[in-house]
Amino acid sequence: MTLVVIALLFLAFNLVWVLKLPNYRLDLSGHQIHTLSPSTDALLATLEMPMDLYFFNASHPRKSEVLNNHGEHIAMLLKAYESAANGNINLHLIAPRPFSEDEYKAQVLGLDSKQGLFGLIGIRANQEPQKIERFDPSQADFLEYEISRLIHNVARQEQPTIGLISGLPIDGSRDELNQATAPPWQLLKELRSHFNLMSLGNDIPRIPEHIKTLMVVQPARLAQQTLFAIDQFVLAGGRLMMFIDPLNDLDSTAHTAILQSLLAAWGVQMPANMVLADSLYATPVVMTSGQPPVRHPGAITLPREAMAQHDISSWGVDSVTLLNPGTLIPLKKSRTTFTPLLQSSEQASTFDGARFTQKDAFDAMLGEAANRGRRNVIAARIEGPAYSAFADGINGQKATLQKATNIQVVVVADIDLLSDRVWLAPRNANGQKAPRPGNARFVLNTLDNLAAPDMLRAISPRASDQQPPGLLDRLRNEAAQTYRKKAALLEQRLDQAEKEWQLLNTPPSMLGGQAVPSSALLQALNKERLRLRMELHTLENTAYKSVRQLELSVVVLTSITVALIVSLLGLGIFVSRRRRQHPPAAAFY
Repeated sequence: MTLVVIALLFLAFNLVWVLKLPNYRLDLSGHQIHTLSPSTDALLATLEMPMDLYFFNASHPRKSEVLNNHGEHIAMLLKAYESAANGNINLHLIAPRPFSEDEYKAQVLGLDSKQGLFGLIGIRANQEPQKIERFDPSQADFLEYEISRLIHNVARQEQPTIGLISGLPIDGSRDELNQATAPPWQLLKELRSHFNLMSLGNDIPRIPEHIKTLMVVQPARLAQQTLFAIDQFVLAGGRLMMFIDPLNDLDSTAHTAILQSLLAAWGVQMPANMVLADSLYATPVVMTSGQPPVRHPGAITLPREAMAQHDISSWGVDSVTLLNPGTLIPLKKSRTTFTPLLQSSEQASTFDGARFTQKDAFDAMLGEAANRGRRNVIAARIEGPAYSAFADGINGQKATLQKATNIQVVVVADIDLLSDRVWLAPRNANGQKAPRPGNARFVLNTLDNLAAPDMLRAISPRASDQQPPGLLDRLRNEAAQTYRKKAALLEQRLDQAEKEWQLLNTPPSMLGGQAVPSSALLQALNKERLRLRMELHTLENTAYKSVRQLELSVVVLTSITVALIVSLLGLGIFVSRRRRQHPPAAAFY
């Protein structure tokens, strides 16, 4: 009877009282990666209409254990979103089978199915679906921001508005004298697909009130009243992304001085006519059509490690290519916070802009940069208290705002990363120009973050609980940088030789039953292709020599250690069994 009563009380407790107990979760991870931040909770509290989230996590033969673990983490985090949204999020966890209806729907909605569906789709009534095409485990630090951004995009009523002010005709121009029209820069098409981009002209006395985020290109060519309007816009709480060219025009010296005063008011300076050269990140470019590429000291391709690792601007960006950038220097007495976003390598230095027009001086500049170089900041985020650069106003117009407690500005010391000649420089296998996705992604990330509400902007990336890279990983990274620096030019020459070989190596025509003999040029190209491949192979062996020696040492040491441990264990078991089978003779007294 006692056992029966205990069993009934146990069932009653589980059926009635457990449902009334609060639900507590204990996150023991080092950076609380399984718990939503207060900013995310505040964002979810603003949801007014329900939405559906569909997480597609398909099994695939090539799916690694890392992806499986990342998928479990995403599912757990999405459940936390659903729980905190007070019924405004309906979560659907789907593992679509091959050729199923779920797989078809995911492909129609635009998810990547080449290596298995692994993305998220958000849907709300009367709104376009939003999607994350594929989750990347290497971007796990940005996971909460990525999901929160999708939820915000599903909930918003319209695209954010970005004002555009440019001293260059990047939005297209018309030459009435020659009756010619210059098209807009191609990167603006990418911006217009994500934002409501509104051109404001280059001579406006005031920024419209409905513009909360502003993009300014080449402010040295803007009118003085426009710079005054930008100053007041920033002090009023407007958010700004500014692109500045370090090479000044001869007719804009006065405007350059005003621009320098504006930057100084924000706590930063950019040396005029001083261009950055980077020996490590220099990119080979074709200076003259038909000529082989040369390493241009001002053509810089920044890899992932040259970006701010935990800033939204670098989210999903593998590389950013610049041309003749400048450098940003924080002022010592400024109270603003200066956060570098893009930096050069330690083998970089600034030179007078006139030297970059001399092709013969490229090698000398690269050598000087490598010898006396240091890290330079190319793009930075500036936040904190600032004052007006126009304390006395301008042209009789007084400055309404003299200071601000917290400005939000991103300055980039380059404008060519937006231009077609840099953004559309590479070519695909068909010889057609292909865009550099990193350039557009960096600009989109930064503008999207500036235009986001405060709750979304406050969601900062979290460092994962992964261990820091060890000695072997550091050696691999150093070897990769060394190889990339020395092999870039050889790879460009090999690619050029391959294209020329493809053009000349047409199928042999049969004339009288005999093939047409190959030309001397084709034989020379074959030798050049072989020589370049051998040089690349030698460079790779030299760069990775220390890495492979360490790997071999680790393998040999591990093998010997494991074999020794197994041998000792076997010997111990053998001795133990031997003693049990043949105990020592008893002592007789």
